[in-house]
Amino acid sequence: MDLIAIRRMRPVCLAVCAYLYSRVMKRIMGTALLASAFAPLLALVAILKLPSLGWVSWAILAGCLLSLALLWLVLHSVAGLQSRPVESVEVRRADESVLAFTSSYVVPVVVALFGDDIAALVATIALVLLLVVIYVRAGLYHLNPTLAVLGFRLYEVTATSGAATMMLSRSRHLPQQGVVECRYLGEDVAIQLKGRP
Repeated sequence: MDLIAIRRMRPVCLAVCAYLYSRVMKRIMGTALLASAFAPLLALVAILKLPSLGWVSWAILAGCLLSLALLWLVLHSVAGLQSRPVESVEVRRADESVLAFTSSYVVPVVVALFGDDIAALVATIALVLLLVVIYVRAGLYHLNPTLAVLGFRLYEVTATSGAATMMLSRSRHLPQQGVVECRYLGEDVAIQLKGRP
């Protein structure tokens, strides 16, 4: 190949690399949000079953800590994404959705707490897996109790186009009408990284 042909291919190579990078980052981001959303549940079950599971409980607790480290890395990498403005016409708090999701933890915890046999362990694992499948299939990445503990609030922002975006923000208030700068984590989920609780 000559130099001219290589120069012509450069924009194509850059576009392919950018596409692959965005796909990989989306997977890593989704994994971090998924793992950190279920880390409190898994940690609680691991602590409750520590006497009977032994080293497995310690491995689960270590995995929970790793998920928090991955979440921290993802939040810092998201800060590098280009922010996009959303012109809002209506903003509503939606924290009750996070609370409702977190309340779904009760059933696996109760099963783990009151059952000491293998059937209770299998039932707990099955219930957690069911919650994970629902979480992933429905794209509920914004329902993350770990982010709530870190000070993020959930808002439903309706744009001038009528599109609704679930926005995670540390701000106590988002303007009812105006421009909100955010970074998109998915099609209808965004995060605002400025503002402190």
